[in-house]
Amino acid sequence: MSTAPPVARAYDALRPKILQRLLEVRATLDASLARLDDATARAQINAVLEHVGNFIATGDLGLHRAFLHTFLAMRAAEAQGPAAVLAMLVAIGDTAAQVAQDEGEGTSEGAALTILLTRVTASTARAVNDLIAEELERRLAQWNELSVRERKGVPAS
Repeated sequence: MSTAPPVARAYDALRPKILQRLLEVRATLDASLARLDDATARAQINAVLEHVGNFIATGDLGLHRAFLHTFLAMRAAEAQGPAAVLAMLVAIGDTAAQVAQDEGEGTSEGAALTILLTRVTASTARAVNDLIAEELERRLAQWNELSVRERKGVPAS
């Protein structure tokens, strides 16, 4: 018997349907996903869905932030800005919640999963916004340091 919470098991059972729906609408999620071949798009979306499942099962926000940080970096390497990544992650979460609502209509399990997916999406958006703000703060501090050095005539190292 699994030690995962019932809502995590319900999510795992529903994940193939969520993945299928996301693949069907991937062009509306993110333009870059539409340009990818099916296998690559499936792998990227599935990575997000798998991590959402881990977050649901563990509630580990630190692990979730670490995944999001890596995901932002990976997408940046593909020339996707943080705003586009945030929009895609929110769209994935919204779609997952919609599938949960559609599939679990009229059941308390479906309602609980829909609410949880909505909360996970909100947590994801907050975490991504925090990561973006931290990066901007880091860059601003670096820029300020370089400006001070330049005014003092100290060469950048």
